Amino acid sequence: TIDISVAPGRAILTAPALMPGDTVNGSAVVTNAGTAQLRYAITGSSTDSDGLHLNTVLGLTIRELGTSCAAFDGTVLFSGYVPTAVGNIVGDPAAGPQAGDRVLNNGANETLCFRASLPIGTGNAFQGAATTMTFTFAAGQPANNP
Repeated sequence: TIDISVAPGRAILTAPALMPGDTVNGSAVVTNAGTAQLRYAITGSSTDSDGLHLNTVLGLTIRELGTSCAAFDGTVLFSGYVPTAVGNIVGDPAAGPQAGDRVLNNGANETLCFRASLPIGTGNAFQGAATTMTFTFAAGQPANNP
């Protein structure tokens, strides 16, 4: 069986009042509770319901766990902006192995560290702006799915 779960299931990052130059950290634990190895990818999208385009300046970096998520010193898996339309963030959910796909053995888990950063030069046009980033973790079995 393939059984992927992500904890927390909601609100990996929460920042109700970022100021230019601020960063916020969060983490997610990805677990394979199935009986077989799995391969997974992450897609993401962001909202712009207020039309202020915060999602175009709020940077996101995802790293493997290094020393700790607070140290934020693991290998970079993604660094950029989360698109409004769904886009590949880590790996690719298409069938078969894709560059950047993550592999987890059965019974294993891994921690991913997330950091959102609002650049110091962000102007007043973004004051009061909001965005929600949504991440989807898609898994498949690699054994017979080359």
